[in-house]
Amino acid sequence: MAPFPLPLLLLALAGAPATAVQPGAEAGLAPVEALLAAALPQEGGGVLRVAQPGQVLFERAYGGYRLDDAIPLASGTQLLSTVVLLSLVDAHQLDLDAKVASVLTTWPKDKAAITLRMLLAHTAGLPPSVPCLDDRDSTLEACIQQIAETPLRKDPGTAVIYGATGFQVAGRMAEVVSGKSWGDLFRQRLTQPLGLRVTGFGRTANPRIAGGAQSSADEYGAVLDLILQGGTRQGVRLLSAATVDAMFQDQSGGAPLVHSPYALLPGREASRPGLGVWLVRTDGQGRGLEAVCQGAFGFTAWMDRERNLSGVLLVRGDLKRMVPLEQQLRAWFRQAVPKVDR
Repeated sequence: MAPFPLPLLLLALAGAPATAVQPGAEAGLAPVEALLAAALPQEGGGVLRVAQPGQVLFERAYGGYRLDDAIPLASGTQLLSTVVLLSLVDAHQLDLDAKVASVLTTWPKDKAAITLRMLLAHTAGLPPSVPCLDDRDSTLEACIQQIAETPLRKDPGTAVIYGATGFQVAGRMAEVVSGKSWGDLFRQRLTQPLGLRVTGFGRTANPRIAGGAQSSADEYGAVLDLILQGGTRQGVRLLSAATVDAMFQDQSGGAPLVHSPYALLPGREASRPGLGVWLVRTDGQGRGLEAVCQGAFGFTAWMDRERNLSGVLLVRGDLKRMVPLEQQLRAWFRQAVPKVDR
């Protein structure tokens, strides 16, 4: 499939009819349309948004979806929560290498070696899940107590065990150092600065930090724009460029993948955890060239740093069925869009 000039990719922005495609673009985009038409009906439809900062290249809704629909993100939430947590790192209220016990004074001795970095990279040795994660009537503080009392699966730093418990602990650390609830932090450090209206966790004192948010394709895309622009969007800086770079570094310390849904998906066997994302292509030195953040319902976001390109595939279906589609989409845009100078 030969690349074609970038202007031919351009579609009208949200709300414009499908006929508002740039002249000649229909033929170039036919493979993308064919992929989506074949895969999305069994999921009830969906939305695909592909963009470079300041320029939407492709944005279409299919089936019963609208461009501004918000759906549950499941683990796609992790990227959003990581931005909030890392903003506190940049503000010197948290430290990636600080021990959890330096913030949570009741944290047990058997877990004393765990750091914030380990929590976000899934290397803390904690079990993937505990019952309180789904208890919206509880509090984040109470849930952390349950996690603290649960035995470790592995010694901290020795294994990648993908799950939600680490992010829950990190969220509570953020509450303690800031003196604010997670909901307030999320609004003040992410949604309000970026003008996001439908992105959030809803009303609960025990939000699922790694999997409880909802968002729309355009609002999630705004966060991807922020990251691709080194932590700044439309004059608003939420993260430092160095912190953004850390998100795209292999944070596993070489620890083996002991439990990860990515190891069960074709093409994901070599994926490594960054911060809030999984690195699917690297430069050979642990620096991510392309990263994804996905959820159990099939939601997939990706960032291609070589092309300054982001994509959001917003569906509510099944992740395993979506993996072949998103891999083909990423490969197609990787071929169609030229690399940019960084």
